[in-house]
Amino acid sequence: MQAYRRYVGTAIAFALSLSAGAADAAVTVQIVQPSNVFIEGDTIPVRVAAQAPDDVYYVEAEFEGIVIELTPTEDGTFEGSFDLGELGGDLPYGPHVVTVDAYSTLGEMATAQRTLHRYAPPTLGWNVLPNDTLTAGVRFDAKCIPTPPYECQRLSAEFRSPADVGRANVVINFLTTAPQELQSSHPERLYIKEDRWGNPVVYQLPSGRTYTLTIEASDGVGPTVTRTVGPIHVDRSPRLTVVERAPGAILDFDATRLLVLNDRGRIGIVERATRAVTWIETMPAGDAPLSAVYGALMPSGAVYQTTNGYVRSWINGVRSTVGRAARLDAVNGDTAVWTSDSDDWAHAHDSSTGDNTTLWFSWGSRSPFQADITASGEIYFGTYEGASIVGPGGALLGDHEGNLQRPITDGTNVVGRWWDGRTSSSYLYTADGEEVFLGDSITGASAGLLAHAGHAGFLKSNGAVNQVWLRTPDGEQHQISDFATSSQFDQAKLRVGHDGLSDTGDVLFLNGGKRYIGRPGGAPEVISSDLGHGRWLDGSWHVTIGNTLAQVTSAAGSPALLAAPANLAGALEGGGEREVLSTWFRDELLDAPMWARDLHEPDALPAPADADADTGGDVAPAAAGCSAAGQAGSAGSAGALAAALAGLALGRRRRVRS
Repeated sequence: MQAYRRYVGTAIAFALSLSAGAADAAVTVQIVQPSNVFIEGDTIPVRVAAQAPDDVYYVEAEFEGIVIELTPTEDGTFEGSFDLGELGGDLPYGPHVVTVDAYSTLGEMATAQRTLHRYAPPTLGWNVLPNDTLTAGVRFDAKCIPTPPYECQRLSAEFRSPADVGRANVVINFLTTAPQELQSSHPERLYIKEDRWGNPVVYQLPSGRTYTLTIEASDGVGPTVTRTVGPIHVDRSPRLTVVERAPGAILDFDATRLLVLNDRGRIGIVERATRAVTWIETMPAGDAPLSAVYGALMPSGAVYQTTNGYVRSWINGVRSTVGRAARLDAVNGDTAVWTSDSDDWAHAHDSSTGDNTTLWFSWGSRSPFQADITASGEIYFGTYEGASIVGPGGALLGDHEGNLQRPITDGTNVVGRWWDGRTSSSYLYTADGEEVFLGDSITGASAGLLAHAGHAGFLKSNGAVNQVWLRTPDGEQHQISDFATSSQFDQAKLRVGHDGLSDTGDVLFLNGGKRYIGRPGGAPEVISSDLGHGRWLDGSWHVTIGNTLAQVTSAAGSPALLAAPANLAGALEGGGEREVLSTWFRDELLDAPMWARDLHEPDALPAPADADADTGGDVAPAAAGCSAAGQAGSAGSAGALAAALAGLALGRRRRVRS
């Protein structure tokens, strides 16, 4: 009996076979129960209807050599049950027949049979996880592994990408295909191999798209097994070399760490050298989806936005609440700026001390508050209620008509844009107090400026579309793009205005679904699709797409510009092919990263309910919005800038058009 209790509750599906024969047509027998094709539990109940003109004398049932007499009931049927424990061992997977014989008082007989199956559904295996990216050298594959003695009869995979701006809806279907030698070695299995066998046009996923994957398998006995995985990204640009694959979508990274969010809502920090993961918190169920979660690394931890309107920090192993009903706006170093959800309060948070300092307050305001932070912690911000950028010590920069959008600073210069409903006018403020008019663009999007290492990137209209321009530290202006459609900067929350410029003034931007690097005097170079986010770090361009961190290489295959740090070792060994276990893949462990093999839950995390016990500001509420932060210049440069600009007040000292 005990040997069969393990199967209680296990779905056992069956092809139903019912045949009735009689030694004499005068006797009839019909199996009423089992009424379906499932064996469930450790018994098989049997109930039959038997009739004969001269009365039914005896009814028996046989299963795997066990014979039982069925007892007559008041409703005229006969019933009994098989105790599977009497078989003395495991009932093997496969078909099993229940035979019922009914005898009349005159010795006539009728027989009925029902074929049952002890059954387990096929196992699906595939090599992509949620937020995974199929890059050059990594192809999608899947397989159906049946439970013997059954065989997989159908395997299919559908990649569906919804319509996007300038892109039509895409649906790609893969059906079973494999070379004869592989199929003959495992005739019971089915395989899908993208772009490895068959017509490459049919079996190649279009690059530059994000998909939802649905896999279906059937063995013709039980119900179809269906699994859905997503999002799955595809970017097979030869200019991208994978250096990290993380256990979740990458929210931020630096030379030694990754901030990640997995599909179960766990946010954590990965040490890149050891791949050790510290899980910080599981996102509580809130009004916002997981896609609303974002955050940034700090020197001693991280700060992030939750799904239920909290801004939290994790510093030196301690999780704290920075603000309740709040929106994280900007991060740099130990400093974060956050606002209430109504945008009528704005605060600066010092993660080293845990203190919150009020930056701005306007009761009942619905004006977007947007800020940027220098490396030394100095803050520049703007609102629609003011005509000037507010700097350290209350210094005011500029005085222009229209709505002031997010100011950006690299610690040397400050740039800002004013939107009048038709045109965004961009200005730069130098450390010596000069105001420089950069140009007008025909977009109201706030993410239209870049600042890094004395360089400034800006959008400028040629009358029809926006082109990318660059101002160098010596004051020269260069047109970088010349496309028939508008270009835009590659921006991400908490990194607005900083990631798209290199130390030498190369500009990263997007146009027509592609990511480009442009520089003065040369044609822009395509490096990838516009998926994910590009960033300059430690002398190289990088792109994050989902859970994948890639380094941009030159057209010749070497790292673009300076070499990557030594700790950015390639993660795809053996020519780049890999296979990762899905949660349902119980076949042999292949050469997968350890985080993909571990199918267990991580250690218990702090419950969302303990928020009231956290330390931090207990202040007002948060709204969605664009965020900004980034690398900046030296503290000395920032101090010189603040001193030079303190006397600008509302007036313009000098305006230079170029």
